[in-house]
Amino acid sequence: MTVSSPDFTSRLLSPLYIWQGGWLVLLSAMENRPHQHVAASLLVGLEDALQVSLNDTSLSQPLVTVAPEVRQSLRSHAPLAVMHLDPDEPAWWALRGADADQTLPLASLREDLWALADDQPRAELAQAFVQALRGRTPASPPDARIVMACQQLRENNSLDLETLAAGANLSASRFRRLFSEQLGVTFKRFVLHLKCQRALALWESGMTLTELAVAAGFYDQPHLNRTLRAMFDALPSRYARGQSVQVVNLPAQTRTTFLE
Repeated sequence: MTVSSPDFTSRLLSPLYIWQGGWLVLLSAMENRPHQHVAASLLVGLEDALQVSLNDTSLSQPLVTVAPEVRQSLRSHAPLAVMHLDPDEPAWWALRGADADQTLPLASLREDLWALADDQPRAELAQAFVQALRGRTPASPPDARIVMACQQLRENNSLDLETLAAGANLSASRFRRLFSEQLGVTFKRFVLHLKCQRALALWESGMTLTELAVAAGFYDQPHLNRTLRAMFDALPSRYARGQSVQVVNLPAQTRTTFLE
């Protein structure tokens, strides 16, 4: 897979934790090029400030939240945690629009994340971390019709916009607008994002990109390659050359919705 090369050596400090709604990984360092993706991001410097560019704004701080579809780049020579959250993920809605410094005390956040940084699978700790983020009450919950549509898409990726709009008792045009207004991404981009998430969830040691592309529903390996590069710049494996990536899928019950 052709991706950008970091300017410095990095290694994984944790497995790649994946659940239906996002993923989390700890790295010794990281650098990527400007890119944008459907997922929101929670970026945490575990020892020092991060150098983050968001659109035309440059930030130097230890804790950064990034909304979906914001053009971004990141540079850190010190350990950090990278967490991607789907636009409909309850943890993102709990953070969305909040003052991250007040919502997430840095000291306790770092302590919780460092507990995952020993190269061993800590599924229970990772699950508890995600659930703790989800436990915060969002200032404004998303529209239940859009939440239901996202849930249906996860269960059946062949559903089209017209079918989901009819199920929500909305016209196709109104559903499309409401979807974008609520999640900050277009319906088409969200569906493509779910394909990328499915690829990560299906990723197994030794699997070729061609096999992964077919399993995740992409046309072919180049299509998967282009999509991942455009949406993520590079996967965590690229920042850990010579180190195998251990993928830990968190239990299905980790996923909660606003409908419960």
